[in-house]
Amino acid sequence: MLLTKETYSSQVARIIRQMIRDGELQQGAPVKEAVLAARLSISRAPIREALQELTYEGLVTSEPQKGKRVRQLSDDDILNSYDVGAILEAAGVVDSLGDWSEGDMLRLRAVVDDMHNAAQTATDLSSMMNLDDLFHATLLQRCNNSRLVEMARLSCITISKVLCYKKWLTIFSPEGFAKRHQSIAEVVCAKNIRKVETMLRQHYREIGERVVAR
Repeated sequence: MLLTKETYSSQVARIIRQMIRDGELQQGAPVKEAVLAARLSISRAPIREALQELTYEGLVTSEPQKGKRVRQLSDDDILNSYDVGAILEAAGVVDSLGDWSEGDMLRLRAVVDDMHNAAQTATDLSSMMNLDDLFHATLLQRCNNSRLVEMARLSCITISKVLCYKKWLTIFSPEGFAKRHQSIAEVVCAKNIRKVETMLRQHYREIGERVVAR
């Protein structure tokens, strides 16, 4: 596998995420620099940089004497991460909703429309993953707190889209998934602040519960 020199570490990080997502590297499995370097035919330096990035994201843990491993999640880890993500996202939306324009609302509705269109042919949520990311990014489009946006993203995306990806794929039917997001969009566009917060908390909690139940 050939890597572009300028983007070694970012490419390596992406490859490792895919290995975790595909189940090639399972939760709790060791992540060895030497093995990855041999597989990718590169030095250990970009491997080390990539693992630092993944450790920051919460995908990899590092302990003295034990080395680096794929993060092992307990049920409480999953539920707590979704709860934190919901709290952060709700705060970001509520604080910035007053700045939303009609164009902002149209962008959110357009994502929901794309979800419904994708759901017509989808058999699981794989084809809707990017739309889900776009929906939640759009919710925070007017939030000026970049740290809050980053932490809200990392609280959930590392679980849904990487560590528990195969479980996430089937937690809802594609059309049910689209309808859930449509309900959130309607409340957001109505600027019902109290209901936005409650609905987002429920939205994330149900996802966490379904992932745990798989």
